[in-house]
Amino acid sequence: MARFNSHVSFIQTHATNFPQRLAFKLPQFEIDDGKPHRKIIGWTEITYEKFYRDIVQCGGYWLQTLQCPPRSVIGLWMSGMLYRDFVHLFGLTRAGLIPQVLNLRINSVEIATTYFKQSNIEHIIYAPTAPIDPLRDHFQTHEIIDIEQTYSQQGEFTVPELNEEDGNDTIFIYHTSGSTAGQPKLIPYLRRWIDGNSRKPLFGLPDGKETGIALNGVVHLSQFSISLQQFRNSACLVLVPWLDFTGEELVQIITECKANALYQLTPFLTAILQRAMTKKDLAAALQSLSFIPYGGGVCGENERRWAKENNVPIMNIYGGTEIGMAMMSGSDTTILHPLVYPGLVYEFRSLNPDDAKENDSNRLVEMVLAPSSLDCPHPSLCDPIDGYYHTRDVFQQVTPDGFKFRGRLEDFIKMKYGEACDTIYIETQVMLSCKDLVSACVVVGTGKPSPVLLVELLEDTVNPAPLKENIGKKVELINEDGFTHERIRPSDIIIVRSGSLPRTGKGTIKRAEAEQLFQQSIDVLFDE
Repeated sequence: MARFNSHVSFIQTHATNFPQRLAFKLPQFEIDDGKPHRKIIGWTEITYEKFYRDIVQCGGYWLQTLQCPPRSVIGLWMSGMLYRDFVHLFGLTRAGLIPQVLNLRINSVEIATTYFKQSNIEHIIYAPTAPIDPLRDHFQTHEIIDIEQTYSQQGEFTVPELNEEDGNDTIFIYHTSGSTAGQPKLIPYLRRWIDGNSRKPLFGLPDGKETGIALNGVVHLSQFSISLQQFRNSACLVLVPWLDFTGEELVQIITECKANALYQLTPFLTAILQRAMTKKDLAAALQSLSFIPYGGGVCGENERRWAKENNVPIMNIYGGTEIGMAMMSGSDTTILHPLVYPGLVYEFRSLNPDDAKENDSNRLVEMVLAPSSLDCPHPSLCDPIDGYYHTRDVFQQVTPDGFKFRGRLEDFIKMKYGEACDTIYIETQVMLSCKDLVSACVVVGTGKPSPVLLVELLEDTVNPAPLKENIGKKVELINEDGFTHERIRPSDIIIVRSGSLPRTGKGTIKRAEAEQLFQQSIDVLFDE
């Protein structure tokens, strides 16, 4: 009896107990001139018995082919949106190897080389579209296999007995997006972490009856967390290898697959809801679903209101690559509630020193996970002093167990008396209200009594004073919705030359560097 549950042990158990229950529905595409077109003409059904057989076959093939010692780290460069991707990830772990996954959305040869070298990898298994040639000088490379072809050409393979007793074993390695530092950060997943995430409650998921549409496959952790729970319940995943569904495609998928759940990222769900407002068949298909969890932000007010008025069961979820899914909304999708289950230990630490004097609705907190929490990630990702995992995500506590997401900790600056100032909110409101005047802006003023707004105008002018006055009037209106320490005085606006604010390669303004660059002008505002 395995001590810890995992994605593999669930499949093995279901293959024995419910061998003919469906694990996947895979689209069949129209073929023209030998090439598949984006038109679904049918579905291939994969049972749990076949899925587990494919996992064993894949794992056994690579174990024999690579001739690696047990628990060797193997590079796996794939999209994560195809059945073969599930089979390879699960197969390598079933064989006792440790796949280190790189998402094909990251297709830089330089980044891939650095990423794989961090784990002293010798072998990389890659999807046909990966730009693998430049990596052949550094690694032994192998193309992803066709499982059915290995059956017919090489027969059955075997793998060692499944042993899942050590919770601190690394099972596979994933990565962050790399959007902050420019390089993906390694995220090792321990056996106990996978077990802990598999236990999390996912509302509306009846055992063995759920057919969900998983859009990002195994390489998007919020989806992996949900997939774990679906596999725990011997449910079925519908895999479609694209994200931007048309209304007609989604109606076809939901209807033909008898789906009752749709997992989506916020921008794509927003587009779907906007189309459903004018397309009755799409609205009816969405209404037929049991629930529609989405993550990566909050839908717009119009979309949320329409969904509620038309009984479209959307619910917001919060999670991360390091922790999986951790919070879920109720009917009000702007308010998140921490998942409650024995062993989940979440804390919400105040950002402001005088929170004892504040009402709950004014309290800004950071979510942190205790080392004992079932979903606390690898110790290398935790604070070396207190052992906690700091998400660096900031929430506004609006009820004792209700939280509104407010941004990343690095988007807040500490004011003179230690109060936290939400820079992103101010910057967003300025860009919305002053879009006819401002091309870029950044809020700075760490340690000052009030924040300072650095502004690049749409057009440089010899006399910016009238434009500054106009911006100041609009900022005063923005101030009405902010805390006292977040209010910008019109005199605290500094007009800078167009293009002078330092930026990252993606065009994001570097807040700390901008503050340092204009420090003298900022100090003058406060007679320092």
